[in-house]
Amino acid sequence: MTYLRTMIGIGLGVAALALTGCAGGPTAGDQPGIDEPAAVVDSPTATLIVHGMSCPLCANNVDKQLLDVPGVSGVNVDMGTGEAKVKFMPGAKVTKQQLADAVDKSGFTLAEVRVP
Repeated sequence: MTYLRTMIGIGLGVAALALTGCAGGPTAGDQPGIDEPAAVVDSPTATLIVHGMSCPLCANNVDKQLLDVPGVSGVNVDMGTGEAKVKFMPGAKVTKQQLADAVDKSGFTLAEVRVP
């Protein structure tokens, strides 16, 4: 009987994690790590530092939301480092706020935007 209760408890824990997602921290509201959010990213690429990714589903969700930003042509997310490398279409006018909003929509926090 104890074994059955333990297995049920584990199953409920896994189900709760699947329903709530893996984001460990709060989602972003005003993006405290983003200076000049309205500034256009003036580079063909950028590296985003994302807090909270801990599984492939998390990384996939961040990837999907960033690809929905007009002007983003490619994304490579590394959940181990918490980095998302973003490529922009030539002439794209993507702002840091658009990137922050996409990460926020995926349930995570954008801590920093690095441009080469």
